[in-house]
Amino acid sequence: GASAMINPLEVQHTPWLSNRCSLLFQIMAEAPLPLSCKCGKVQGTIKRGAGSHLMCYCTDCQDTYTFLRNTADHTDAQGGMTYRMTPPGDITITQGNDQLRCFKLSEKTGTVRWYTNCCKSPIGATVEGFPIIDMAKGFISSKVNPSVLESFLGPIRLRIFCKSSKKDTSALTNPKPTGSLWIVMYLYELVRVVIPSWWRGTLKPHPFWVTGTQTLPKPEQVRVGKDKKAV
Repeated sequence: GASAMINPLEVQHTPWLSNRCSLLFQIMAEAPLPLSCKCGKVQGTIKRGAGSHLMCYCTDCQDTYTFLRNTADHTDAQGGMTYRMTPPGDITITQGNDQLRCFKLSEKTGTVRWYTNCCKSPIGATVEGFPIIDMAKGFISSKVNPSVLESFLGPIRLRIFCKSSKKDTSALTNPKPTGSLWIVMYLYELVRVVIPSWWRGTLKPHPFWVTGTQTLPKPEQVRVGKDKKAV
């Protein structure tokens, strides 16, 4: 008689295939994301460990991006900069260590800004005494799928210094603490990241250590003029 037609929707996946697909998806979900500056001379990876998605609107961040002449590519409509609070051990620089540079905007500040010398791409910021890197979203490779990047960053957990923004931020959602409350909320996010990272052992090594040492390079001091041009 006529051969029976097989409905592909009724075909059951074999256990070995299902197991291998699950394993593949798990590996993809845990695989590090690529890092890259704009020109590609500096590259690296970032593991999918503990982190916190932050937005900062402070004048120092705005001056940093003005100094690097990278403002339009790395800020939102209100002039906010996107960072991911990340343990140092989750970041690895695989190429272009000689292009890493750092600076301070004032002698008194403990915040050190990191960028690449080759194309002036922002990498992020560190605070002296804090075992964490606020890594710039723009340092994550543009080749990363947008949905993967969104999942990696997670929801914005904190917006700080909104009063310093270039435009009105009243309509923006997410926590926008005023006064000194931002310090409390920032420290809370810091603890959320540091404790599991300490447990996993990812607070070290630091990706910006001088080669062969466990010390960070001395930052240069720069000044950004009132006309918002680097001097």
